[in-house]
Amino acid sequence: MKSERSVGIDCLRAISIIWVLLYHFTPLQVFNRGTFGVLLFFIISGYCIAFSVETSQSAWHFYAKRLGRLLPALIVCGLLTTLFKHVMSNLVEPGREVTWFDYAYTLISLPTLNVLHVDHHLPDGAYWSLQIEFQFYLFCFTTLALGLKHRLLALLCAVTIFRTLTTSSDFYTSNDFFPFFIAGMSVAALVRGRTREGIIGITVAFSIELYHLNFNVKQPSVAIEMYRSLLLWSGTAAVYLAARYDHVLLRSLRAFAVPLAFIGVISYPLYLLHQDIGNMILQWAHIGRDHKSALLVRAVVLPGFLAAMAWLVYALVERPAIKPLTALLANPLAWFRQWQPSAAKSRYQPAAPSGDVARQEPVG
Repeated sequence: MKSERSVGIDCLRAISIIWVLLYHFTPLQVFNRGTFGVLLFFIISGYCIAFSVETSQSAWHFYAKRLGRLLPALIVCGLLTTLFKHVMSNLVEPGREVTWFDYAYTLISLPTLNVLHVDHHLPDGAYWSLQIEFQFYLFCFTTLALGLKHRLLALLCAVTIFRTLTTSSDFYTSNDFFPFFIAGMSVAALVRGRTREGIIGITVAFSIELYHLNFNVKQPSVAIEMYRSLLLWSGTAAVYLAARYDHVLLRSLRAFAVPLAFIGVISYPLYLLHQDIGNMILQWAHIGRDHKSALLVRAVVLPGFLAAMAWLVYALVERPAIKPLTALLANPLAWFRQWQPSAAKSRYQPAAPSGDVARQEPVG
């Protein structure tokens, strides 16, 4: 497993978040399906989680890596969003109000899938995709806990097929998004040389999506239509090419790829911050979506400002916190022992957990 980030995958992350930003802030018709950027995130997530599973020592080690990767930025970005909404409450859209309890409980409800069934509001409307991501992670966690690590993709395909065939087309579930995770994991299998497994997985993913399309499955978050199927097909191909020919991209298009990859690096905090804070800023500046004269502000200036905020979160919080938090969650006793006096430590010499696999691991 490579220890360096994949420039190609980071460029795809950048394309995903730029698409989402332009959808939320500009009136351009070409970006009217902004949630497609999230679907591309799901494919990337499936690809990278496949590697994370392979290098995890246990089910809990896998989940500790996920929490260590997602929580630092989530805590800070959720805090900033909630603070913005309280300080400038007059700019908050109706129905998007949030309390400090909502913020605090979100940090519990997302990793546990709201097992306590407490009614609450997410700090930002964009957080809906994290609910889908955590359902995927918990499926992986359960599979590892059952000792079926090497059957993860097959089980994910089987369960998704079963849920699809036994669920009414009028009842929408997170299952509707799982073909995108399957496609990403299948690409990882192809890259690893497991061609048969990868081809079967991609076939299952595409077939389920066509089933959704043919039987008019209802999905209000991302309407199921031919364009969505095209995104699945093209996104799968893009992830494969980005993973397989990463070195070619870096060598031949370095001047373009490196800045784009930087946006991909900060894409997670940027995604967490952008929607409600961005709309509040537009409201404060009296700029509406129909003001074409302010297109430069909405398409460049505002995303640039939000990207600067995201970079600060990444540089000051996310990057330095991921490994320590992962180590703490994966093995609390070993983590605390390393801070004991040297004489005490010499008696234990605990082995540190392997840490976060691949700075390649994504967020969706």
